[in-house]
Amino acid sequence: MALATEGQQQASAATPGHNHDFRYYACVNLWDNGEVTGVVDVWRCTACHAKGIELRAQGLNNLATETGFPILDGPDSNWVVFVCGAKEQIQYEVLRVHAGDTIEHDCVEKKGLLKVVAGYKLENSGDNFHKVQSIEPYLNENMDLAL
Repeated sequence: MALATEGQQQASAATPGHNHDFRYYACVNLWDNGEVTGVVDVWRCTACHAKGIELRAQGLNNLATETGFPILDGPDSNWVVFVCGAKEQIQYEVLRVHAGDTIEHDCVEKKGLLKVVAGYKLENSGDNFHKVQSIEPYLNENMDLAL
């Protein structure tokens, strides 16, 4: 699954010029068909409250070559889970997005751009194979990935 958001590689706008002091903040358990398929660990800077995330999922070996969080959220962005249900097994990715960003996506049901609107939802509400959910309401809770 190829995913990218506009400006995804840009550094955080959250309080530049200080050394972040990250502490474990919360987790979000990702559920599909009654089973945990992944966990999003959320870390937050004690000074500026910028958040960085780590995704842990079965079969995912995502050991980073760098230390720290290369991408942080900011006051006008949010961490979301993008879900694609076009295949038999749900696929998902955690992305930092701004309202108005587009997600480049290619699957059997949709090829092209999906626009994120205010409230961190997808613009096309009639799309039965894709969704975006903000992690904020699910901190230390379970998020159901079912469409």
